[in-house]
Order: sequence, then structure tokens, then C-alpha cells
Amino acid sequence: MEWYEDLDFDENPLKKETKFVGNEDVLKETFYSIISGNIMVLEGAEGMGKSKILREVIKKFGGYGKIAYVNCKELDKELNIEKVLVKKNGILGWLFKRYPRNMILLLDDVEHLSSRNIERIKYFYDHNHLKSVIITTKDFGKLALGESVQQRIRKVLPMQAISEFEAVQIFRDKVGDAILSDRIIKIAYQLSGRNIQKFLSNCEHVLQAYVANKNLTEEDARKVLERGGQ
Repeated sequence: MEWYEDLDFDENPLKKETKFVGNEDVLKETFYSIISGNIMVLEGAEGMGKSKILREVIKKFGGYGKIAYVNCKELDKELNIEKVLVKKNGILGWLFKRYPRNMILLLDDVEHLSSRNIERIKYFYDHNHLKSVIITTKDFGKLALGESVQQRIRKVLPMQAISEFEAVQIFRDKVGDAILSDRIIKIAYQLSGRNIQKFLSNCEHVLQAYVANKNLTEEDARKVLERGGQ
């Protein structure tokens, strides 16, 4: 039996997609940038919620039919932006190199873009094949996008770490109000380095300990995490 089944969940609740919490202003700016037809960059360390914003974009703007999403971290080789776009037009698009119009391009976890891809993105954007481009990266300064592309970027928005109150809200949205005290959840967040991904991993370790001991205290939770739950 999995730990979450002991808590009457069919699946791991921490992996459930829930409402957006924290960085709401950044999310609104991202939506506005897409509606306005701009290029924008989201900058922040891993685990700050950049990919969560892109998932919200996909939900709001019609799913994958109108959106080309690329997880650059999973690319085996250099991004082929032409291939990404022509595949959105199906087999005929692929055979005849027909590019779609007014697509939204989401490039997630970008650490490097070749000069060729930079120029091709600019070309497709200027010719209305791309309505908007959203790039997420750890460090915008390392992308070396060039002056002509930077002139087309509306904003570079830094992601901010969520508050302890928002961390509690994320946990409650996923797990409910009956399990763990707010203080224990805050301890898990404090020991996560204010990283959402690490926070959810820490919460899982604490919940596993809670299954074994329903009287889990704050000190118990801290010991679990300090022994290696981090």
C-alpha cells in the first residue's frame, strides 16, 4: 500500500494540479503579453514555478492546438524551431513546410539558444507565424539573444519566492485541511530553500512519517527532514 492510500487518496495528492498560488502579478503579465502579441521572458531558479505559469497559459489559450510547447531540458539536441512549427500543421504541414499562423510558442527551461534559432524565432514572429513567445530561463543574461531580439522583448519578469502563507495554501489545496498543522507545513517550506519543487518533496517525506505516526510533532517533522528528507 502506498502512503497516500493510507490517507484515503487514490493517487499522490501532491502531484495533483491545483489553482495557481503566488506570483499572480507575473501570471497576469504573461497573459497580457500573449494577448498583446509580445515576446516575454520569465526568469528564476529551478522550482520557482515558471513551468506552472506555462501550464496555466496552455489551459487559458486553448490547449496544445494553438500552442507549441517545448521543454528544452528534454531536448536531445539543438532546438529545430521550423520542425516544431510545421508539425503543428499535421502531416501536410510537415510535407510541404507550411507554417501555422499566430501560434503561441512556449520555450521552457532555456539555457542556450543558437544564433540560428534566435534569427528563426525572430523571422517567424515578424511574419506572424508566431503571435507571442514566452521563454523561461534561470538566467536571462546568459541567453545572448542579440540586440534585434532584445528590442522585441516586452519584459523580463523575475519570479519571486512564494510566502510561507502561500506555501500552506498550496499544500491545503492539494491535501486538505485535516492533515498536518500549518506550522509543520511552514517548517517543510523553510527547509526547502523556498523552492516549490523541493517543498512538495519535503511534504511527501513528512506525510510518510505522519502515516507512521499520526501524532507527528513539529520537532518530529524537522528531524525527518534534517535526516535526509531534504
